[in-house]
Amino acid sequence: MDYNMDFLIAALIFLLLILYHFLRQRKAGQANSRAFLFFMAVGIADILFDLISTILILWGGPHLRSATELSLLLLYLMQVLLPFTLFLYTQSLRRTARRVRPAVKTAWAVPAVLMALMVLGNHWSGLLFRMDTQGIYSRGPLYLATYLHALFYVLLCALSSILRYRELGPKRFASIWEFLIIAGTCVAIQAAFNNLLVTGFGISLGIAVLFLTINNPYQYTDNLTGVLDVQCFREIVQEKIVRGKKFHLLSVDLHQIKQVNMVLGTGAGNQMLMQAAQALQEASFSDLVFRVTGKRFLVILHTLEEYMAVRSRIQQYFSAISEQRGAEDAFPVVICGVFDGELLGESDVLLAYLEYLISSVPRSAETTLIQGDEKTLRGFRYTQEIERFLDTALEQDLFEVYYQPVYSTEAGGYVSLEALSRLRHPNLGAVPPEVFIGIAEKNNRIAKIGLLQFRRICRFIKEHPSLMTGIRNVKFNLSPAELLKSGYSRDLIGLIREYELSPSYFQFEITETVATRYSEDLYRAVTEFTQAGIGLCLDDFGSGYANLNTVLQLPFSEIKLDKSLLSGICDTPKIASFYRSIVSVLQDMGYQIVSEGVETKQELDLVCRWGVTMIQGYYFSKPLSEAEILHSLHFAQSSGVRELQRT
Repeated sequence: MDYNMDFLIAALIFLLLILYHFLRQRKAGQANSRAFLFFMAVGIADILFDLISTILILWGGPHLRSATELSLLLLYLMQVLLPFTLFLYTQSLRRTARRVRPAVKTAWAVPAVLMALMVLGNHWSGLLFRMDTQGIYSRGPLYLATYLHALFYVLLCALSSILRYRELGPKRFASIWEFLIIAGTCVAIQAAFNNLLVTGFGISLGIAVLFLTINNPYQYTDNLTGVLDVQCFREIVQEKIVRGKKFHLLSVDLHQIKQVNMVLGTGAGNQMLMQAAQALQEASFSDLVFRVTGKRFLVILHTLEEYMAVRSRIQQYFSAISEQRGAEDAFPVVICGVFDGELLGESDVLLAYLEYLISSVPRSAETTLIQGDEKTLRGFRYTQEIERFLDTALEQDLFEVYYQPVYSTEAGGYVSLEALSRLRHPNLGAVPPEVFIGIAEKNNRIAKIGLLQFRRICRFIKEHPSLMTGIRNVKFNLSPAELLKSGYSRDLIGLIREYELSPSYFQFEITETVATRYSEDLYRAVTEFTQAGIGLCLDDFGSGYANLNTVLQLPFSEIKLDKSLLSGICDTPKIASFYRSIVSVLQDMGYQIVSEGVETKQELDLVCRWGVTMIQGYYFSKPLSEAEILHSLHFAQSSGVRELQRT
C-alpha cells in the first residue's frame, strides 16, 4: 500500500515553527505553559515517528526490520501519551481550580500506564501490531485498543470542559472544542482512507489553534517595554495561590510619567518606561517582571532574601538616577513591597492592595519606599469591606443625614444647618465619611448617594415645615463627581420642585478645589442653581491653593474658612494675623464669612473680635440626627439659644 506522507511532512514543519516561536519569547513559567510545551513535544514526536515508521515500512525491507519495529513501538507510545497529555493540558487551563488530590491524579494516569505497558510488551504478545520475517507490518488483534484509549481521554476532556466551563471561561472552552473537532475529523478521514495520513496534520492544526488563542506568549507581553503584562500577572499569581506557593512582591510606580508626557512628550515618557523595565529585569535577574498599568511595574520574588536584595538594588538604581539628573530632571518613584502575597487570596485583591498602599504615600521628588504591614493590611481589608457594603447601603438606602447647626452671633441663635452624610456598618460601626465618600467617588456611586441624601433632606423639611421658620437655609455639599455630572444639577432642582419647597431653603456648598477647576460644566451647573434661586457657598477655603481669580468668577454669597486655618491662632501671632487678614479681605469683597471648626471659647472670642458672625463647630454643637436637631431647635425656641451654647 502506498501512503500519502505530504500531510505528515507539512504537520511536522508547522509544529516546529510553532515550537520555535513559543520558545524564543519570554514566558513566566506557568503550569499551563509547561503543559502546552509537553503536549506539543509529544505531538511532534508522534508525527516524527509516524513519518519514520511509514518510510521504513515502505522501503525498509527485512534488513531494517528491527529499526522498523522500534520506530513503530515509539509511535504507539506517543499515541498513548498524546491523548493523556491533552487531558493534562486541558486541566492546567482551569483558572480557579483547587489543587488536585494525588489520588485523583493517579486515577487519571492509570489507563495511560496500562496502555503503555501493553505497547512495551507488544514485541512478545503481538497484540497491537506484528512484523514478520520479511519486515511486513500488520495490525494485531487489539489494534483498536489504541483508538479506544484515545477516545476515553477525548471524552474525558470534553466532559471535564463542560463541567468546568466557569473555571475555563468561554475562550478556553471554545479552543478545547475546536481542537477536538479538528483532530477528530482528521482521525475519521484517516480511518476511512487508510493511505491518507492526516491525523498528525489535524493534531498540528489543533495545536496551532491552542497556540494562537491561549498559549501565544506574545499576547502576554507589553508591547512597549517587552515585559509581561497584567493578564499574565493575574494568571501566574492565581496559580501560585491555588498551589499554596509563597511569594513576595515589589512594585515600582513612576508617578510623574504623566507630567513627563505633558512637558517632554510621549517619546520621553516611553523612554523612561523602557529604562525602568530594563532596570527591574537587571536588578531582579528574573523574567517575572510585569507592567500592570501605564506607570506601574511589578516583580514577583520567591524568598525573603531575594526580596530584600532586589529591593535594595532597585532603590539604589532609582536614587542614583535622580541624583545624576538633578532636581529638574528627577526620576522619582514609589517602591512598594508586599510580603506573603499569597495570603490575600486573589490576584485582583492583591492589585487593589498595592493601589491602596501606593495611594497612601505623598508624592515627592525623591524615591519613596513603603512596606506593607499588618496595620496597612487591616486598613485595606476595612476599606474592602466598606466597598462591598456600599452597594447594599445604596440598595437599601441605609445612609443617614446628620445636621450641624451654624450659630449667628448677630441673631443670637442657629440660622443654618449643614447636612452631612453618615453610614453605619452592622459590624464595624460608624464609617468615617471621608472613607465611604472616597470609595463612592472612586466607584462612581457618589451621585446616586447624593440624590438619595438630598431626597431625604427634602422629605425631612417637607414633614417638618416649622424647621425653616428660624433657619435660613440647609447647606448641602456637592462633590466634584456630582457637580460635573451631566444632568445632576437638574435632578437636584427637580427634587426641590417634587417636594414643593422653596429653592431659597437650600444653599449648595462647593469646595475650594472644585471651584478652582473652572470649566464650562461647572459654570453651567452654577448658572442653573442661581437661576433656580439656590444659594452658593464656597467650602473649605484655605485648605488648598485656590486661584482667587477663578473662584471669584462664581456667584458665592458665603465663604467657609477651613478649620485647618484655626490651628495655632491662639498661640501664634503670625497665624492669627493671617486669619484676621483673610477675614478682612473677604468681608471687604462683600462675602458672608463662616468660621469652621471652632471648638474652644478662646477661638470663638478671637474670630468674633475679627468680625466673623457665623460660627460652625463643636463649641456650639456636634452633628445631630434628625430627632436630635428637631429637639434642639424646639428647645432653643422655647428657652433661649444662649442656654444651648454647649449642646
